[in-house]
Amino acid sequence: MRSVRDQPGVVLPMALFALVMLTGLLVVFLTMGGMETSVAANLDDVTRSRYVAESGLEWAFDQLVLAAALPNGWNNVLSTNSGQMATGMALPGLAATSGTFSVTVRNDNLPNDNLLTGQAVDWGTATNDTNQVVILSSVGTYNGATRQIQQVVSYPGLTLPGGVNLPGLGTNTSFSGNSFTINGNDTNLDDSAGAGIAGLCSDKVFGIGVANMATETVVQASLSNQQKDNVTGKPQNPGPGIGDNTITPDATLTPAQIQKFVDAVRPYADISLQASGTSQLSYNNIGDTCATNAYDPNCWGTTANPKIVYVKGTVDPAQAFYAMSISGTSTGAGILILEDGDLNVTGNFRWEGLIIVTGQYVGLRYGGGGNQTIYGGVVVNETVNANSEVEVDSMGNAKILYSCQAIENVRNMRRLFRANSWREL
Repeated sequence: MRSVRDQPGVVLPMALFALVMLTGLLVVFLTMGGMETSVAANLDDVTRSRYVAESGLEWAFDQLVLAAALPNGWNNVLSTNSGQMATGMALPGLAATSGTFSVTVRNDNLPNDNLLTGQAVDWGTATNDTNQVVILSSVGTYNGATRQIQQVVSYPGLTLPGGVNLPGLGTNTSFSGNSFTINGNDTNLDDSAGAGIAGLCSDKVFGIGVANMATETVVQASLSNQQKDNVTGKPQNPGPGIGDNTITPDATLTPAQIQKFVDAVRPYADISLQASGTSQLSYNNIGDTCATNAYDPNCWGTTANPKIVYVKGTVDPAQAFYAMSISGTSTGAGILILEDGDLNVTGNFRWEGLIIVTGQYVGLRYGGGGNQTIYGGVVVNETVNANSEVEVDSMGNAKILYSCQAIENVRNMRRLFRANSWREL
């Protein structure tokens, strides 16, 4: 016991040891506390650079929407500066100190691009987009930190060879009188009287585009020599673009092409309607509420606010009926799609954009009784019945006038463009 108790000076070393340990812990805590500010600042810089990269994608998305409406579409962007859309660009309205972004676009034509896009690899080249799918890469930079984001952008492209387009099976046509007009030359939307005022674009299309030579023969035979004078547009062969020379087959005009477009557009319709033999649709004076309420169900789009109107009919081979009839004084703009049914138009009617009648036992009839004018293009596409009835029945003062302005308004509808497959690199 005496040897244990006889240990003078033990407390001091233990106190010094404890002091050293506490000092070490204090240094560690102070160091970590000093790093917190740097860690937080770095995280803030990285987060901001990511937001700047997102802003770059939004900016590039808008540029692609605009480019899609131009001749050659996205090929112009792909072939300019090797797809470099922006380099070190500041955010709109802000200085470069707030962050910059650089954006490139490329075609989805590389091996394994299908794993990113979810579609077959484009058979085109780096500067030739054939499937309306491209890949954006945006690098955002803020205070030395960078983040890169990749995104797929697509839209359901539809290029039509004619003012009237007949890709379907068993195509048949009937034209009555000599007052109708089919014009594949560009027409100005300000042509309110339907007189055929030349538009602002230099391009033109065929008067009537068909799927093959057999259909070409059928359509040409349905027109009298005098009626053929009312069909004008781009010539198939050297010579004037009138009559038989502008009723032309085009291998790209297929039922599958039209159906793919319809399937892509259908989910984004502003107005969706259902028709059947016992519940046929009849509309009078469409568009008379647009001036006061652009979102009214009776407003089917305007030049400034085009819409997608989708009508689903019911296949009934045993009963012939018009799934939808439009009369009175009616106007609309955008894309009007009627699937599996006939469309009957009478009275005064003006449409800017596309009218697509597609599916089984379908047809389009202009019944006269006024002036019916379409600026843009028309598609009538029978998908199943090779012995169908008349697909286009035109009488009275019907006018189908190709207009690049109307087509561009349709192509510029932002809801048609999709952004998906977002990933960070």
